Amino acid sequence: MSLQTDTMTIPTYSTIAVTLDLSEASLAKLRKSFATVHYHPEGDVPKDVLADIDVWFTRWLGLPQWLEFKDIPNTKVVQLTSAGANHALHVPALESDAAKKQIAVCGASGIHVLTIPQYIIGQIVALYFNFQNSHYIARSEKRWVKRPELRYRPESASGFFIGAHSLRGRTVGLLGYGHIARETARLLQAFGAIVIAANSTGERKADDGYIIPGTGDVDGSIPKAFYSTADEASFGEFLSQSQILVASLPSTPATKWLLTKEHLAKLPKDALFINVGRGDLVHSEDLLASLDSKDGIVAAGLDVTDPEPLPDNHPLLSHPRALITPHTSSDSATYFDEATNLLLANVERLRAGGKPINRIDPVKGY
Repeated sequence: MSLQTDTMTIPTYSTIAVTLDLSEASLAKLRKSFATVHYHPEGDVPKDVLADIDVWFTRWLGLPQWLEFKDIPNTKVVQLTSAGANHALHVPALESDAAKKQIAVCGASGIHVLTIPQYIIGQIVALYFNFQNSHYIARSEKRWVKRPELRYRPESASGFFIGAHSLRGRTVGLLGYGHIARETARLLQAFGAIVIAANSTGERKADDGYIIPGTGDVDGSIPKAFYSTADEASFGEFLSQSQILVASLPSTPATKWLLTKEHLAKLPKDALFINVGRGDLVHSEDLLASLDSKDGIVAAGLDVTDPEPLPDNHPLLSHPRALITPHTSSDSATYFDEATNLLLANVERLRAGGKPINRIDPVKGY
């Protein structure tokens, strides 16, 4: 009697629905990997094929709002192109416990390392050299900008001039130490910065997610020290050392409004604040108050805001020490190509009987 492995229990993942625009190269990869590809970049997947779909490849919003769990009995994976899933987890089709158990919602953490960390470095350099005001004055007044006009603290004769700080020797506090922060830490090493990090546990951990070769900090060895956001004393010590605070946290119940005005007050005078995670980490009012305080943060680089988008005439939009972009730090010409590579790696692992990459916990939200 021969022993056989029961491969019937491992799904084949043969049918995929794609609801985003893909390049011909990425679409060809999917057609090679899946027996059936339902390609509907406009989002209108025909109802007569829903029951056959094993895998969905979607944008950050996830499954369509009109979809119900009973319509997709064979769906096992929803692969997002975003790292965050605060919207995708709350669609009607995923409301039931049965849906949460059957369907793995997987984020795209790991693909953003090619863009967002470079954006972070760019924000730091731009703010230290006051690019935003140099550009604004020259363009709006059509004249050469005088050096004293770029002083961040005009009340001080020895104030903050352009080029007053190099990244070398500065302490950068990374709030959250996921893929984005790990690659940021690697890049900061080249500038001679000192890196510290804070996460929910305060523990140094290895990265077991999706890693693009040559990027990141796989073993978590770069930060000089780790601190816990769950321990107020530890978090306060982290903030007090962070001459540059970089936040890359997702939006979860634990991170919403985590950074309070009291926390901002713990930052060193003339600290920079960069946020590429989610805008509901900190109230805009508290951020503005810190920017306007003589002892508060000297400048902020924001790709995410509270609220988002900011309404017209919001004071942050015209603040001379805020450099704001419309949630574009992850944008690149090859973004969906990288997401496709992640999807294929995920499906390959699942077909081999492994666990999904970047599966998002519906309770934790990440």
